[in-house]
Amino acid sequence: MQVNDAYSPRTPIEGVMHAFTRVGRRLKAKQPGDTIDHSAHIVLFALRCNGALRLSDLAARLELDASTTSRHVRSLEQLGLVRRSPDPDDGRAFRVELTEQGVEQWEAGARHRMELLSAAMEGWSEQDVQTFERLMTRFADGVAALTEAPTSAAWADKGWAAVAPRLHKSAPAERPDDLDEATDDGDSAARANTDKNLESTR
Repeated sequence: MQVNDAYSPRTPIEGVMHAFTRVGRRLKAKQPGDTIDHSAHIVLFALRCNGALRLSDLAARLELDASTTSRHVRSLEQLGLVRRSPDPDDGRAFRVELTEQGVEQWEAGARHRMELLSAAMEGWSEQDVQTFERLMTRFADGVAALTEAPTSAAWADKGWAAVAPRLHKSAPAERPDDLDEATDDGDSAARANTDKNLESTR
């Protein structure tokens, strides 16, 4: 269903939902220069954060069924973005991992979307950007606390913490130093573990 951007929300909550709908559909849509769609981008993100995975493990992280995940993998394999390799723990199974081209494709897509967000906030003061980030994070935490998610879903936050530094030169704004220091200790072990997995994709 197409959303009418001229719609005027009747309440602040409606306004928030409408804004998310407008932003979400644009970020999920193919952007100029994109060669893959949003669903494929998510598959690349999962492999970028987790390293090589069995198909069943990849499906679990994506919260998709095995047949849908298999179709995504075949498509990305044909594009040269992922490859299959023998599972060292089970000779009858295989693992899916990113190729170097797959890593580059994901990082290019992520940078492009960060540039889009940065351009959308052009003219904002640094304080406005920091306030927006703080409120968005608070809002996301509130939604997460009220919705159930499988324990395996935690990989996305931890994985992003590891891969985001590689994209910083395109980031719209730096986090305040005090926020970095407050979160660094708790995430350092997760970053180290995820970075180890990331190295297996190179």
